[in-house]
Amino acid sequence: MWRLFNSMRDMYSNVTLILTAIIVIVLTQVNPKAASVEVAKPPGQMMVCASWLGHSDIDLWFRPPGQEKASGYSNKNGGIADLLLDDLGTKDIPHVECQFASSLPDGLWVLNLHGYAVLEKSVSVHVVARMGTTLIIETDLDIRQAQERTVVQFRLAGGRVVAGSLNEVYVPLRSAKK
Repeated sequence: MWRLFNSMRDMYSNVTLILTAIIVIVLTQVNPKAASVEVAKPPGQMMVCASWLGHSDIDLWFRPPGQEKASGYSNKNGGIADLLLDDLGTKDIPHVECQFASSLPDGLWVLNLHGYAVLEKSVSVHVVARMGTTLIIETDLDIRQAQERTVVQFRLAGGRVVAGSLNEVYVPLRSAKK
């Protein structure tokens, strides 16, 4: 008699175990629809970022047309372009400085890098400039101590880069008397 109860109990246990396993397998295959996620609005219409490694302090200078003085570490809020963070390069981690332009006036735009405190012979800086999803420039430049270098200058007309206007002709921004 006890054998009958043991075999019935074993059978119910096996069925329960199999059903539990099936439920677990089915639940892992269920993929609910993702809730709609709002994409964060960028803080400006144009983004310019410079990134580098090491202990060096590289400064990003940016002057859109209609902005009297270039924005950089000593002029963080230029009116059209604003520097979000002056990264001093004090730790041995990746560093980033970004500026955003709130509007896109027609005219000449200039983007420079300055080696404020370069502790090596030179430091490689990666620079990206975007207007929405449109890539204006992405390049790597070597910057030395106290060197100011124009990454790019270009003209905008009607919210678009004028064809053939991109160049690297040096325009002083950090030391410009404006």
